[in-house]
Amino acid sequence: MLNLTSNQLTNSELPVITDNYTVLHFDEYPILFTGTNKYGNKIIGSFCDEDDETNTLIYFTIIVSDKDFSNFYKKKISYRELILNSNEIFILEKNYNNKILKSYFVPISDIPLDYIPLESSFIPDKYIVSESLSYSFSLKGKLADLHKALVDDINSINSKIYNYLNESLQTLNIFGITSKIFSQPSNTGSYRLNFDIDFIPNPQLNFFEVDKDKVTEFINQYLNYISQTLPHEKEDFLNNHTEESEDFSIIQNSFKEIFHSSHQEPVSTVSDILIDSINNVAEKLSDVSEFMKSNDSFNSIEVGIINQGQFLSNGTIDSNYKSIVDSKLLSTDTTDEEIKVVSDETPQNYRILVFRINSETGKGGARLYPDSSEKHHKIALTVHTNKKDLANSIFTESLYEDKVVDVMGIATSIDGVYKKIECYL
Repeated sequence: MLNLTSNQLTNSELPVITDNYTVLHFDEYPILFTGTNKYGNKIIGSFCDEDDETNTLIYFTIIVSDKDFSNFYKKKISYRELILNSNEIFILEKNYNNKILKSYFVPISDIPLDYIPLESSFIPDKYIVSESLSYSFSLKGKLADLHKALVDDINSINSKIYNYLNESLQTLNIFGITSKIFSQPSNTGSYRLNFDIDFIPNPQLNFFEVDKDKVTEFINQYLNYISQTLPHEKEDFLNNHTEESEDFSIIQNSFKEIFHSSHQEPVSTVSDILIDSINNVAEKLSDVSEFMKSNDSFNSIEVGIINQGQFLSNGTIDSNYKSIVDSKLLSTDTTDEEIKVVSDETPQNYRILVFRINSETGKGGARLYPDSSEKHHKIALTVHTNKKDLANSIFTESLYEDKVVDVMGIATSIDGVYKKIECYL
């Protein structure tokens, strides 16, 4: 038996599951289970031992982060790893009626290795949460805690969340993937705004050669990176420090895996695509964040997915997001008397490589090559046209074929550095 001492006793309610109790494995007793405590913390627990002399059952429970809880349900981390990564563990002594008799708070170093779960202690396969494009945004604080919200506030935040999700999907344009975002009804008794994303293949392009699971995995990692990880990156991150970030590298490799899944080499502009897109998506999420300051219905949003009726959180967005990430985004040049701004008077010939283009709005990004060398300037691209869209244009050709093309346009430079070009079709 475990050697538990009186000085390890605790009256804390932290290890007590009060909601979302789910038994993942049962064999005479609950062997592995999850749930949440009265404070909303995620808990994973397991059967440890039985004491025949006192007729009691011994259980382990640990409190884990939202991210670790989500990764456990996705079979990305084992229960053993979670325990070993913890500093302390709660030990509950229960009777056969499941009543807690005593609870202890014990350092992991005091637990004999024989009691630590095996390396194979992953979630059972039937409970694994597969990668999904169904997102839930749970409104918190103010009226939302009373299961109420003002109609205007709900309409506004619905629109802003849609813009955030829609902007993130522009990253997939290079694969010829378009998408639709559907709004789903909120669950009874909660203020959760639910959205589903469906991919729509373009018959003129190679969508069916792309592994949808790889696309789904990328989008989930990408959205989680922007909402939860980007705020912790270095100052001036997108301008100068992306190559130093392990988390950015993971996103970059996930994006490249989409190319590999269709037996294609990744385009040379992967980094440009992601930097540009992260900047734009973070700005849309900043709009969501700023709205939390001016509405009367909520002041934070917990983001996650619903699986088998259980909300699995990926983290929280609050009103501080914009103020934190602004310093990580691409710098915006301002003009004053000391800065020399030059724009072409008439369209000139330029060599560009498009890495992002919205075929409907004509807005995107490109590399501009001012001479025959590989030196280039990253610029904003705007294409004006009377056509319905830019499908099969020289700009989409450059994007899909990773090809430098000649275009006529009016370029603008600031202190000799090209910043944007406007083209006309």
